[in-house]
Amino acid sequence: MRQKLLLALIWLATACVIILLYGNHASFGATVEELIWFAISLTVLVFSLPHLQHKLLLYAWGIYCIGLLLDLLDDLMTIELIPVNTFDTSLKHLGFLLVCYGMHTIIKQKRETICALNHEIEERQKLEQKLKFDATHDELTGLGNRRACFEQFERLCTSSTYLYYFDLDNFKQANDKYGHNIGDKILKKVSEAMTREFTADACFRIGGDEFVAFTSETVLKEDALRAQLVEEVFEYGVGVSIGRTAADPDEDPDVLLHKADIGMYENKANKSIRTSVR
Repeated sequence: MRQKLLLALIWLATACVIILLYGNHASFGATVEELIWFAISLTVLVFSLPHLQHKLLLYAWGIYCIGLLLDLLDDLMTIELIPVNTFDTSLKHLGFLLVCYGMHTIIKQKRETICALNHEIEERQKLEQKLKFDATHDELTGLGNRRACFEQFERLCTSSTYLYYFDLDNFKQANDKYGHNIGDKILKKVSEAMTREFTADACFRIGGDEFVAFTSETVLKEDALRAQLVEEVFEYGVGVSIGRTAADPDEDPDVLLHKADIGMYENKANKSIRTSVR
């Protein structure tokens, strides 16, 4: 309300001065132009005051308005009573330059703020990606976990021929005998070998020493696969049991895993090959 009242007073005073000057001033047109620009400058200042927090811009615009006022008084007064009127143009130029500098400062600050926000967004995106990765991957081996397996189950079954189920033999005994560090090493080495055979996107650790893998290979020799998976950990007496079932995207994931699990337990019946000394 105060803002509207102040603006009304500015333009009412401007109109009154124009009426008083009409026909009574030699350079009426130039003076009226100066007067209107002064009124416009004050209007901009009134509009900016509630929103502009940059003090330099306020001071700069105020200096510019003072320059306009002195320039206007210089036109109106026949006798130069105020010596400072000689600096009216300099004040206008100074105010204009300060306004430009203030705008440059604001733009620079905004640019720095935008850069900081972009950096924060990038960091947040990285954090979100890390959280998403941690939520769907096994921390020790880096393979997808049980959740990731079920999320991608239908897609992988569609593009695969077989679903393999792996269980490490004698892993608990090796873990107890050699320590947890060796147990972790065994899991990592088996995961790395599995990744080389099936690719990381198709392998999952769904339990302590249980793994699942999808493949489009129709002919895959289990003995060769078993030897490859335990090649680097055979010295610890660890073997691997393998179960297999046809990948069917229309079948329930739990049913398919159960079928492969049954095949894996049947495979455990013959351990002599996997545990015998080379």
